[in-house]
Amino acid sequence: MTLRGWPRAGLLKTVASAALLWVYVMVVTRMERRAPAVSSAGDPVCRADMEVRALPSLPEDDWVMLRELFTYLTKPHPRACHKKARFGGYGARRLRDNRQVQDGQKYVCMDGEFTLHTSRRCLIYSFGISTDWSFDWDMEWFGCEVLAFDPSIDLASGSMNGTISFLRYGIGAWDHVTREGWQIRTLDTFMRYLGHQERTVHYLKMDVEFDEFEVLRQQVMLGHRSPLATNVEQLGVELHLTSFLPVWKHMTFYREMYKTFLALQEMGFYLFHYEQNEIIQPDMVVPGVEGQLVSAMEVAWLKTRCVT
Repeated sequence: MTLRGWPRAGLLKTVASAALLWVYVMVVTRMERRAPAVSSAGDPVCRADMEVRALPSLPEDDWVMLRELFTYLTKPHPRACHKKARFGGYGARRLRDNRQVQDGQKYVCMDGEFTLHTSRRCLIYSFGISTDWSFDWDMEWFGCEVLAFDPSIDLASGSMNGTISFLRYGIGAWDHVTREGWQIRTLDTFMRYLGHQERTVHYLKMDVEFDEFEVLRQQVMLGHRSPLATNVEQLGVELHLTSFLPVWKHMTFYREMYKTFLALQEMGFYLFHYEQNEIIQPDMVVPGVEGQLVSAMEVAWLKTRCVT
């Protein structure tokens, strides 16, 4: 598999509006790339008020398991991240009432422990593009090197404009070619062939339409030697659960999901953000959880050494 020497694709351009405050914050943050505060031992300074919501050990009772799982997903501790910034997002129409809402945005933690806003070589992996490049453009504008992956887009792999590179590949649990002819590779394969084994991936974004669970499971099975554990600082994922409704008919799936998130937690990943996909109508009832949920939800984890 060769990922070098890609042919050059044309420059993508867009006209996008942004709030004045957001532009101001982005400009100031980009201009003030400082080294993060560190202790005398060289370790990042941990916030004294940082708190996380930990996922408890797997309950034996199925109903308790569901309640704990979705409480964990939908209620990250508000003090897990002090400074959150939004990257990407575009206007879309909500299905039930045609109201305009935002979709495609990801949230990044800018606290001093994390190096995306201080690194001069920030690196972003963005899996799943379709027609929405807003996250990738924002990250490029912020000054990061962006690798965008999507096997379904009819574009040749190559440099888009110097700091965004497109790869017509998808991420999966093993290296293979799908029936559609799509080239799928694991995260470890990508990092090895791209020469990034010693690089920090400051943010890994994944919106891969149900395949996220297999990808995460493959990584946690590798444990602390996985690229997710050793190289990735923050992880933003859209979880797709529509195929696993009603929840009480898919207990085995949710138990495996619970185990995967416990393994992520063992690696040091804790949730700091949750929001439901506003395009979709609430369609999910979880016993023990108040109200209806939406079966597509955005979640983001940070990997911290500040939790003992």
